[in-house]
Amino acid sequence: MWSGLDAVAAPFATILITGGLVRSLGKADYGLLVVALAVSGLSAAVNPAISATTTKLVSQAAGARLQEEHAVARVITASVGVALLINILFLAGAMLFEKPLAALVFGTAAGSGARAGDILLLAVLTVCVQQFDGIVGAAIKGLEKFKQQALLELAVRLTGAALVIYVGALTADVRIVLATYCLTSTVSAGARVAVLRWLAPAGEILARPRRADLVQVFRFGSWMWLNAVASVAFGTVDRIVVGRILGMAAAAEFTIYLQLSQLIHFVPSSLFTFSFPLFSRLSAGGSAARSEIAWYYRKYRRVIVAIAVALATAIGVFRNGLLGSFAGSSFQPQNEWAFILLIGSFVVLACNIAPYYLLLGLGASRPVSLISSGSMLGSVALLAVLVPQGFGLQGAALARLAYACGTLSLVWVARRALRKL
Repeated sequence: MWSGLDAVAAPFATILITGGLVRSLGKADYGLLVVALAVSGLSAAVNPAISATTTKLVSQAAGARLQEEHAVARVITASVGVALLINILFLAGAMLFEKPLAALVFGTAAGSGARAGDILLLAVLTVCVQQFDGIVGAAIKGLEKFKQQALLELAVRLTGAALVIYVGALTADVRIVLATYCLTSTVSAGARVAVLRWLAPAGEILARPRRADLVQVFRFGSWMWLNAVASVAFGTVDRIVVGRILGMAAAAEFTIYLQLSQLIHFVPSSLFTFSFPLFSRLSAGGSAARSEIAWYYRKYRRVIVAIAVALATAIGVFRNGLLGSFAGSSFQPQNEWAFILLIGSFVVLACNIAPYYLLLGLGASRPVSLISSGSMLGSVALLAVLVPQGFGLQGAALARLAYACGTLSLVWVARRALRKL
């Protein structure tokens, strides 16, 4: 329950901010804000990787039978250090090439060069602070304190959203809104650091990392980075291809189908996020914990699949009413089979949630990343063939189904990993 609340806090706050800022800034300036954050968000491509690595290594260190001195603090310091180095490089690049980057990104849409440069730098700084905030939150998850993390996440996200919306309505200035965004992210990170100090062993969150700690972060994190890049690419490429070939109306229809059907995967995945640090902590026990890990894995897998099938059945049966409520009465679905195929693809994808968390918990980020990226490449190749050849949205949905079927091999890899433990 707590991991589910933690997962929905950020998307819910984003919806509130979008509704508030579109009204106060107008479409043009809100577009500037979105583009600035999206471009600067390229630096955040490593954030899911470092966050997942932090959760894995913190929970593993906390669960070790013979806990090394300062083990948790060393892992946190190593992760923060890697993220800090990346952020410094991105900030330095943004400052050195401020004017040409702003001109390239915004063109003449942002007005004067000084204003465009300010917007870009503030956006990069905001994303960098959010990365640090995310890593501290990942450490709290690694300690399996999901209640504290969820309550804190809800508090800072909703408070931050309210403040950003208020400042946007008061000033209608993109730069001041971004500065407020950055300030609220800084306060959020500070609050999370205080909570982490309270929860960490002996209240210690910083210690000089050893060479082995940095090697662990890079070894596990590099494969997680590949997985994150594959996920980001897979989440956007099909919509770009559909928009370019079939038109923006088809892209909008496909996006609506995706937003509804992806709940089949998002809900159980969010509810069972806690299993990742659980498996990581238990894996520190080696072969002695094998039976316990296997019991949890099989139990969670059955529950996850049951939730996914129930959601898919409800969405499939009531799809016309859901589409009308979500997209408005004027929306007329033209490719209902594409929606049904997407529902099926997310059911298959949900079957991989338990194996995915198990393998990451056991430290097997390499096979997870290779399978995910390989399935993504196969799906994109299929997409490029099917959509232009007259299959339309059904072709795009079939490509999604192919990706889900490709990642089913995680089930076999997870079974083999359990046998080898």
